[in-house]
Amino acid sequence: MNICRWLAAMACVIALPAVAAAQQTSAPPSPYPYPIESHWLASGSLGSDFANDSADPGVNFAGTFGWLWHGVAGGEFQANFSPNFNLNPAFVPPFLAQEPVINSYMLNVMAAAPLMASGQFQPYASGGPGWFTLRGTPTVGDSGINFDKTDTGWNAGFGVMGFLGQLGVRADLRYFKVSGDEFTVDNSVLRSNWGAVIDDREQSVNANVISGMSFWRGNVGVALRW
Repeated sequence: MNICRWLAAMACVIALPAVAAAQQTSAPPSPYPYPIESHWLASGSLGSDFANDSADPGVNFAGTFGWLWHGVAGGEFQANFSPNFNLNPAFVPPFLAQEPVINSYMLNVMAAAPLMASGQFQPYASGGPGWFTLRGTPTVGDSGINFDKTDTGWNAGFGVMGFLGQLGVRADLRYFKVSGDEFTVDNSVLRSNWGAVIDDREQSVNANVISGMSFWRGNVGVALRW
């Protein structure tokens, strides 16, 4: 009986270190909350502007470039181009010949949740400040009116990225807001939201028409990470 106990004790002494070593080899502890490496991101997408100061959906092109620490937090630069921004009729000056070009350039902070083994599925949220540009053409005889303006603002949105290796897709829904007071047009008179006349002389209307604008934008496109 003593020999059996001694043999069992020896077996435990020999087996326990082997089991512990096997556990350390098969499942090493990870110092990070997610098993995914830090990586760069780039995307190109096609979408539309809508709601608020955008009357009808208009085509938008977007491009992003950024970096994520272990797929969790980082930043990105986002550029958006709307060659024919469909303004709300209440917002369109009568001396604007055609739909203006509105572009935006945003510097966003980004938070994501890399799901699945290699972070193939990444819901995210991002937002930050930036600037907007408007380029417009005045009607014939109103060449003294300058519609080309630049203003600051901000954006916030959320979306999802899905990857198969390095290549994937990205879908994004975002809200944009330009700084300043919004303007409406009343019989060729530019008025602020409070009703005060900004300029009632058509030939000298150089007010920042883009000021105070807000709209939503949705985009879907391809994404790359490395």
